[in-house]
Amino acid sequence: MSTRIDKLTKAQEAAMPAYAQKWIDIGLKTGDADWETFDKYMPVCYEKAGLKYPKNVVHVQSPLVGGLAASVSDAILKKYCKGGAVDDAVDDAVGDAVRDAVDDAVGGAVDDAVDDAVRDAVGGAVGGAVRGAVRGAVSGAVDDAVRDAVRGAVRGAVGGAVGVAVDVAVHDAVRGAVRGAVGVAVDGAVRGAVDDAVGVAVDGAVDVAVDDAVRGAVDDAVDDAVRDAVGGAVPTTGDSMTKIAIKTAYSIATKIGVTLSFHYWLGGQFWVGGWYWGNALVNFFFDVCKLELSKDIMERAEAYRKVNESVNYIWPNRDFIIVCDRPKHILRDSDGRLHSTEEKAIVYKDGWGLYMIHGVKFTEEQFNKAKMASVSDILSWEDIDQRSVLLRERPIEKLLESVKKKLIDKTDECGGYELWEIDLKDIGKAKILSYKGWSSEKPYIKFAPSDSLKALETVASLRHQTVEELKESLKS
Repeated sequence: MSTRIDKLTKAQEAAMPAYAQKWIDIGLKTGDADWETFDKYMPVCYEKAGLKYPKNVVHVQSPLVGGLAASVSDAILKKYCKGGAVDDAVDDAVGDAVRDAVDDAVGGAVDDAVDDAVRDAVGGAVGGAVRGAVRGAVSGAVDDAVRDAVRGAVRGAVGGAVGVAVDVAVHDAVRGAVRGAVGVAVDGAVRGAVDDAVGVAVDGAVDVAVDDAVRGAVDDAVDDAVRDAVGGAVPTTGDSMTKIAIKTAYSIATKIGVTLSFHYWLGGQFWVGGWYWGNALVNFFFDVCKLELSKDIMERAEAYRKVNESVNYIWPNRDFIIVCDRPKHILRDSDGRLHSTEEKAIVYKDGWGLYMIHGVKFTEEQFNKAKMASVSDILSWEDIDQRSVLLRERPIEKLLESVKKKLIDKTDECGGYELWEIDLKDIGKAKILSYKGWSSEKPYIKFAPSDSLKALETVASLRHQTVEELKESLKS
């Protein structure tokens, strides 16, 4: 054991890649949360922050429900318990206090005990790898989607204009999940004051029993109504679960007369890479380098590690904790980005998730449209990032089979290139290069200048080289 580290051994340096992968696997873990571990160590985090552990711990199946329910519950408690059970200033700071007590305190202690050069080396090789694979590639997309949903509820853009139609057409389960999470979170403190109002807000006249056939028949009309009502105010996900969850949160807030705000969260498994410290980095020094600090710091480190290993997102509050189950599945491409052309790339157990192709987000409507899109449809696609990944996914043969085309030039040099002229209906003529990637046999296309006549010369020009320079560069 050591109380200070100024230099890494060769064995410790060699352990970095495997250790980083270990934490990437933890960050991307799917299936059931470890509720028992969470219940054991989350109270320790509160204790280290000098806070009393709340009695109301609410499990939710997706961060969408958690983010909205936490915002509504927090607003209700502030209104009905102001000056009493909840102190606004403390309540707002609970998330920061818990993080400061465990993450920042442990990071600071490790910082004092480790040479700067060593910390930077491990931070880049371990922390950076985990952060990029988990928080950068996965958590960022989920964070943005949940923030957008909460902001949509705050703005109330899907209020009365959508009304009954949305409630009739979409998932009753999501409405019930949001309401149920709020009910448990505020139970005891203010239940008598708000229970009836919450019930009216969520159920009321729009809680209509409609069979699946009717839902299917009206779904398209409802989507049109939502788009008309929402306009550009709320990021339109095309996902009916998101729409109903936003409306439910807004309805509760409106009926009870509270103002919603974005509620602080901890990232659980998605934060193991951290931004500066994080579990992967500090525990490399504990597990691999055998760094041992004070008993208090080691207890804080263990508690935060166990919490993040056990669950997904966490919304810590003075009177409640809302905590999210793990994702059902996470699908990624070879570069680690969220990706699937068949289904949601990340999905939770209540069905909420995100359609992502090579890390680019699509609405449900866009995703389904993309499956049937012709080459002309893709080339005229409004979003340039979406257009690029859709073109990447289409085999060259599929892209060219439905258009008029003429082979202008072909070369086997430098890996082989074909220069085509294609005639796109309603768009006009264009020239493209068809070629295989250097690291795979998969074909790709690249648009070429309209005056291109020779394949190899066009490739060199696009690379800002002469043909001779191109040939020489590909030899090395």
